[in-house]
Amino acid sequence: MLKLSPETKRQLEQRARKTRKKDENKRLCVILAKSEGMSHELIAQAHRISVETVYRYLAEYEKENKSDHDPKGGRDSKLTDEQSQELSNHLQKITYLCIKDIRKHVEKTYGVNYSRSGMNKWLIKHGFVYKEPVKVPGKLNPELQEQFIKFYQELKANLPKDAEIYFIDAFHPDYQSQAVSGWIKKGELKTLPTTNKQTRLHFVGAINLENMSVITREYETVKGEHIVSFLKDLEASSKASEIYIISDNGRSNKNKEVEEHTSKTSRVRVFYLPPYSPNLNPIERLWKIVRESTTYNRCYENFAAFQHAIRTFFSEGIFKIGDILKKRINDNFQIIKLNHIHLASS
Repeated sequence: MLKLSPETKRQLEQRARKTRKKDENKRLCVILAKSEGMSHELIAQAHRISVETVYRYLAEYEKENKSDHDPKGGRDSKLTDEQSQELSNHLQKITYLCIKDIRKHVEKTYGVNYSRSGMNKWLIKHGFVYKEPVKVPGKLNPELQEQFIKFYQELKANLPKDAEIYFIDAFHPDYQSQAVSGWIKKGELKTLPTTNKQTRLHFVGAINLENMSVITREYETVKGEHIVSFLKDLEASSKASEIYIISDNGRSNKNKEVEEHTSKTSRVRVFYLPPYSPNLNPIERLWKIVRESTTYNRCYENFAAFQHAIRTFFSEGIFKIGDILKKRINDNFQIIKLNHIHLASS
């Protein structure tokens, strides 16, 4: 952790407020943030710069007491338009973790030398930003997702007037504090107590997107027999002539018990989502709303209080947020297109 005296910190904060130079402000903020215990990665993310730049700023301050910014900018452009387009295409296929490696590639390929600041400006000018790839399930299949969406749209378009479609899923909230980002004053450290035990609750829920009706049931655990029990309750609460159930491929949903039950009734038909496709199950958004309302940045004194909060939401709270459900839960499915990251060889 970088240690600053109160007077030095005050002077740096004053300079950061007064300077009109964005690069100098970033450098000062990096130094101040590190003195307050922030990690290099978090500082880089907060100021939209590379982790490498954070390390450099801090090293220059510790070795040279450098806190001003005097970039050695090169010419505005050293590559031809054709070369720039070629480099842009290359960087879309191959990902580099450090600017220095891009500079080496440019020098080796085109015989052109860029300064660090010059290369950084080139990247920004051509639409590149320093960010993480989005994590997706390794076995995700976009083609199967497209097929499901087509099937669902046809099912919905030809649905009899007295039939209903329900998306179902199991929900297992943990008795554990969930820390999420919120607006906190710069330099202030907020804390969130955690619990020692991670006891869970177990629910099965279904949502009808046509009228936003939600039905939930709580169980000691969720197995095939509990899904059958839930389907029976759903049938009893619905007057529809046909009930179409859409669920994932979890063991509790896809098994002999569920198959035997649905074969005995003419009202219920179950269809399964493609594997690894939570983005195609709108009820996942309901679970997010539940967490936002009950568990995010909250610590309950005991498990009973946590249990009461979850149960009260399902028994009372959910009926007070119909407008929110309509706004946030829908079947405008988004297919995740795979564009796997490929790193430059070192």
